[in-house]
Amino acid sequence: MLVLWTLVVLPAIALGVAATVGTELRSAQNGWNDLQAGRLATSGHEIAAYLETRGLGTSAEDFSGLPVDQVIQGYSYRVRLDIGTIDLLLEGENGKLDLASTSEDGAASFFTVWTGSPDRGRQIAASIADWIDSDDESRPLGAESSSYSQRGYLPRNAGLGAADLVLINGLGPDDFAPAVMESNEGVHVRNPLPGFITTALTGNRVNPNYAAPMVLQAVPGMTSQLLDAILQTRRDSILSSPEDLRNRTGLPADSPVFSYLTFDRGYTPAVYAVAHLKNSTRTRAERRTRNVVRPPGWQPGRPMRQLLWLVESHSPVPLLPGAR
Repeated sequence: MLVLWTLVVLPAIALGVAATVGTELRSAQNGWNDLQAGRLATSGHEIAAYLETRGLGTSAEDFSGLPVDQVIQGYSYRVRLDIGTIDLLLEGENGKLDLASTSEDGAASFFTVWTGSPDRGRQIAASIADWIDSDDESRPLGAESSSYSQRGYLPRNAGLGAADLVLINGLGPDDFAPAVMESNEGVHVRNPLPGFITTALTGNRVNPNYAAPMVLQAVPGMTSQLLDAILQTRRDSILSSPEDLRNRTGLPADSPVFSYLTFDRGYTPAVYAVAHLKNSTRTRAERRTRNVVRPPGWQPGRPMRQLLWLVESHSPVPLLPGAR
C-alpha cells in the first residue's frame, strides 16, 4: 500500500513542481520581453534623430540603403530590425487641445463630447476658466474658492499647471484612466484625458493630421461630414495646407474652421515610437516631446534650440495618436 501511495503522490508532486517552474519561466520571459521592447522603443528615438539627417518628414527624404519604409509621407514610418519593428509617428502637442488658449465655448464643446453631457461639459469649461482667471468671482456653473476650500486647496487663479486638472471641479480620477466606451460604432477603449489635452502653450489651432477625432469635434465650424472627410483623407497622406484641405474635402474658403487649424508640428513637436518584438506579443511605446526655443537675437533662417520636454512610456500600447 505504501508503494502504491508513493506511486500516486510522486507524479502529482512532479506535475505541481513542473507547473510552478513553467509559470515562473513564462513570467521571467515576459519580463525580459518587456525590457527588450522598452529598449527597442527608446532606440526608436535615436533612429529618428539619425533619420532627421536624412530628411525625415520632408520632401528631401533619402532612406536608400536603410531598413526604413515610408507608410504615410511626413507622418508615419516603419523601421525593420532583426529583433522586431518600430513604428515612428511624427506629431506634436498641437494635436491636442490647449485649454489655456482655447475659448470657454471650445472647451465646453470638447468636454460635452468627453462626458456625453452638455451640462457637465459646460460645468467643466466654466470651472477651468474660473481656475485660471485672476478673480474670485464664480461663473454660472463654475467654481472658485468657496467650492474648493473644504477640499483643502484653492484655485490657482493663474496659468494652468500640468497637474491641476484632477483638482478642478467636475473632473475626477476616472477621467485620467482608460475607459471602455460604447458608441454607434461599437465598443472601444477611450484614452485617458491627458491624451487629448495639453498644458503646453500651443495656441488655439490644432493639427488635423494627428489630432484625435474628439479634439477635432471641438473646433468651431467642424461638421460631422467634414470630420469624416478629414479622417478618411489623412489615412492616405497628410494634409499639407489650407488649400490642400479645401481641394480634398470641398470645404469653402470662408469656413471658420481654417482659423483653428494648423498644418505644421509647431514649437512642441513629438515623436511616437511603438516597438513590436519579433516572435512575441509584447509591445512598448515611448513618446518624446521637444520644446523648440528661439534664443535671444534669433532671426529667421537661423537654428533654434531644441529641449527635451517630456518623455512618456506606455505598456501595453495605448490607442495611437489620432486613433487612426
